[in-house]
Amino acid sequence: MDLEHRQRTSISRFFLFGALLLGPWIAGGGVSIQIEGLEGELRKNVGLHVGTPATDDPRIVRRFARRMPDLAKQALAALGYYDPQIEVQSERDEDTWTLRLIVNPGEPVRIDSLQVSLEGDAAQDADFLDLLKRLPLQTGDRLHHGRYTSMIRMIENMALVRGYFDGRFTDRRIEIDLQAGRADVFVCYDSGPRHRMGPVRFPETPLRETLLQRHVPFEADVPYHAEHITRLNRNLSSSAYFRDVRVRPRRDEADEKYAVPVDVEITMDDPNKAGIGVGMTTDIGPRVRLQWRRPWVNRRGHILDTETELSEVRQNVSAQYTIPLRPPLDHRLQLLYGWQREETKHKTSEKQTAGVQRERLLRGGWQQHLFLRWEDESFTQAGIRGNSYLLLPGISLSRTRTRGGAQPDRGDKLFGSLMGAHSDLGSDLSLSRFRVETKIFRSAGRHRGLIRAEYGALITERFKQTPPSLRFFAGGDQSVRGFGYESLSPRDDQGNRTGGRYLATGSLEYSYALSKRWRAAAFVDVGNAAMDLEFEDGLEMGTGVGIRWITPVGPLRADVACGISDANLPVRLHVSMGAQL
Repeated sequence: MDLEHRQRTSISRFFLFGALLLGPWIAGGGVSIQIEGLEGELRKNVGLHVGTPATDDPRIVRRFARRMPDLAKQALAALGYYDPQIEVQSERDEDTWTLRLIVNPGEPVRIDSLQVSLEGDAAQDADFLDLLKRLPLQTGDRLHHGRYTSMIRMIENMALVRGYFDGRFTDRRIEIDLQAGRADVFVCYDSGPRHRMGPVRFPETPLRETLLQRHVPFEADVPYHAEHITRLNRNLSSSAYFRDVRVRPRRDEADEKYAVPVDVEITMDDPNKAGIGVGMTTDIGPRVRLQWRRPWVNRRGHILDTETELSEVRQNVSAQYTIPLRPPLDHRLQLLYGWQREETKHKTSEKQTAGVQRERLLRGGWQQHLFLRWEDESFTQAGIRGNSYLLLPGISLSRTRTRGGAQPDRGDKLFGSLMGAHSDLGSDLSLSRFRVETKIFRSAGRHRGLIRAEYGALITERFKQTPPSLRFFAGGDQSVRGFGYESLSPRDDQGNRTGGRYLATGSLEYSYALSKRWRAAAFVDVGNAAMDLEFEDGLEMGTGVGIRWITPVGPLRADVACGISDANLPVRLHVSMGAQL
């Protein structure tokens, strides 16, 4: 019987959906139903409520026709029309029945008075009082029973969200005067006392209880709100420690002061996580990346991350030790170490870095880093060998926003950094370095536009002693396409690339979605590195076309670009992979 009931329900839903799509005509089993005299919401509701007979058996059709006026009256009454004039005409042409429902809905019943009142703590609750100002029913409106039901649900949902768990309606009625065409609506909700947030109870874990409690985004005994539960779940899920998190308010265990305890069920993540990745870009060729993470080193929740990257052009090893502060997701202290070696046709560099930085999440999604780095770099650039020891304090701000989930349809990224060194504070030379970068993309249907811009400046009186990692170069997959990796640079008298004091690049790109996974693109890039602020040597320009393959880890990009500002018109293939921002 249960299976038969489900089958009948599915068939009914199918025909009701067809009624909605076809408007005045609903057909099935050799029977056509025409609805006249109604438009819009009235016609749709009547069509859905009346439905259609399952067969064209004459006895079933006649019985159905006799029921049509009552069904139509019920549908119209739900929308406030209680005195309709309804006529059913039946015709049969060969094997087809036509049932014509002719309706004059008459005048609707309107709300003459609407009295919605609150009792209990909700009577002084600002959010509840604001809710009463935006109810879907108002005096003078047509009596719409669907909106009345929505109003009741809005009050009930508000009570659950804000912790009025003992609330109930003491009055909920509609008095209708059909002769006068008016209705009086009476609703009274007694919320009772508002519950409060009780203690948060964690199970036994390898982490300290005090660390777990620092993830709790509310103080004990504050008024209950469902958002507190949601934020606690989000905080714990966003931490590095847990594979699964469930937060459950125990309303049945509320004490005499209406404090609701909160139980947290958590599953710890793996104590060691390793990963390997391979990739390839035109700039650095094939590469292999090895990662190892210790999500918690000790009971205080310290985190260790290490990474090794190997390619023909660049090799590096880095480690980051993170100490959570308060609050642990928004405020962290990090200890850094790295070794990097890079060798291209025009430079060789080997660098060690150690540092400490404070990471903070600010309002508006901004991420701030205050850092102090020590760098030891040996290099050869433009035939000049050097070695520098720098103590670099600095700050960086960044924000990345996307919309659309794993495959976003819009987003933007802003980044800015400022750092410096001084010879009187332990460095071999004095310098200041500034860089800003932005990327913005927007989509409209299959079309997408992307804008990218970058600017940098290096101020120092000893440029030749400045390590290459702090100078500016342009050209390559992520810069001006059509030119080689770091090939755009000022040159010395022998034609060697020296790097520049200033950097300016920009890009405009348009892409079109060929399918869910493939996009075609066209672009133009401009930019250069220069020794002077005016860029007297001008900006180079590259343009070309490309293809994008959308993968779960980000788009794979293949571009063919031509350096049109170069008299030789160089053509290069650029291949890269990574997130849109």
